[in-house]
Amino acid sequence: MKRILKARIVILLILLTFFPFGVTAQMVAELYQAKVFLNNRSTEELDRGFSNALVKVLIKLTGQSQISSNLPWVKTLIDGAESFIERYSFEPVAKPNPGLNLLAVFDKKILTQELETLEIRQWNSVRPTILFKMVKNSENLSDIYNLDKTYYEWINQKAIDRGLPVANLELPKIQPNIDNPNDLQISNQNEYPGSVEFSINVSANNATEIDAVLLFLEEKKKFNFIEIDPETAAGKLVDLVADHIAKTILLNFEETKTQEVVLEFFNINSRKKCEKLLAYLSELEQIENIFIKSIKATSLKLEILVKGGLRGFEQSILYSELIQKTSNRNLMQYNFFDKGE
Repeated sequence: MKRILKARIVILLILLTFFPFGVTAQMVAELYQAKVFLNNRSTEELDRGFSNALVKVLIKLTGQSQISSNLPWVKTLIDGAESFIERYSFEPVAKPNPGLNLLAVFDKKILTQELETLEIRQWNSVRPTILFKMVKNSENLSDIYNLDKTYYEWINQKAIDRGLPVANLELPKIQPNIDNPNDLQISNQNEYPGSVEFSINVSANNATEIDAVLLFLEEKKKFNFIEIDPETAAGKLVDLVADHIAKTILLNFEETKTQEVVLEFFNINSRKKCEKLLAYLSELEQIENIFIKSIKATSLKLEILVKGGLRGFEQSILYSELIQKTSNRNLMQYNFFDKGE
């Protein structure tokens, strides 16, 4: 099964070459910052805030929601949470309780080095966009229509906390499946690397039951759970999806030593594009140093120190819309698509 999943990731890389805009992803920003609530500005509250914010950041970086201060390596980090702080700020809030929101930004370089020392694997910042789609047969359809916007808002907010790029699809007008009315119809539409279709059922005691199916790399993963609070249910769905996707990606790539690779990037016909490419590459966690080897009229050849060598570089840009191989015959040449952002 593991070999099959690796093969499918390779196939996805090939698809990126021939269908450059058929697979969407984002380089997730703000992975190293988190917002937490404080009752006041006391030293005790601030220390608690730094620790809680660091745990939130570690969840985003590792892709696993089970991160907690009870884990020995996490405790080691949060005991020195303040030493990783790059900057922080406060924002007064009045509702639901008066207090402060602490926005803590952690130093990327220092925290990354500490995680590497502890041999904790990190999820790359270029991450697949996952489509969330609420579905239901026509029975009780009007009730679901009143819920979809609220659930999408909860999903979007939780996805930000998890560092998971998401898209939402309006509730489709579908006919009931007479043979199996609770069957969820998976339809990835070749627009996203993964999709989640889910239905919501509210019981007589107002408990929320969610049935969901995740399709990722042509593998289906089903989820079913019950929560008393609907917002908690939406958040749990995002946690389950993000955990599974991060685990799948990390398990299918083995870390190897840092190696030097020489790559040539095309469509570089201005200084501005050159700067954008270098800035983009420098944000990829697996890349350590970049050296310009030569410059031609429309291309740029670079010497890049990257963990895992060429394969490590492919992992870094697995879902990128900006960098794709020119062909599968030449693994050293890439096109750069400037989005003008």
